[in-house]
Amino acid sequence: MKRTRAAVIIMFAFLFGGSSAEVAVQAKRAIDRHLAADEDGSVGDLIAVEVRDAAGELVARPRLIAAPGKPAQLELRDPEQPLHVRVMLRIVALREASGDLALAYELALPLAGLHAHGDVVLTPGVEQALDLGGELTASVFSVPVPSAAFEAYLASEREARVLAVRERS
Repeated sequence: MKRTRAAVIIMFAFLFGGSSAEVAVQAKRAIDRHLAADEDGSVGDLIAVEVRDAAGELVARPRLIAAPGKPAQLELRDPEQPLHVRVMLRIVALREASGDLALAYELALPLAGLHAHGDVVLTPGVEQALDLGGELTASVFSVPVPSAAFEAYLASEREARVLAVRERS
């Protein structure tokens, strides 16, 4: 009887001890995933491109959030003629060990006769010129999402929108 009782006690201790160890391991993994989600750039990077004509007038301003290493595409079509593309931007962004962003891009503005593609290395938060090889000029800007820089970018965009509405009134 003593051996059977001891075996049952050891078995229950192993079962309950093992399951609590599994709960602890699963909890640690969940905490690590949550902390990783809060790190700068854990979602991806906001890529903002501005295209201007020779007079400095804004022609297009496509923006999108690109997940690391995954292709992202934005297409703006004419609402009256859905087969006509106004702006097309394709991007693949890879974060380098230095923190810079290696960006492969393709930009098309069919109405302006523009189709450009290339590779550029960006420092997050620093605007950089793109060579489009024509009358149009472009600049590209990136910030990690989520980050304090992304929140500041959103706040500045909201302010600019409010000021533009006030000026029209």
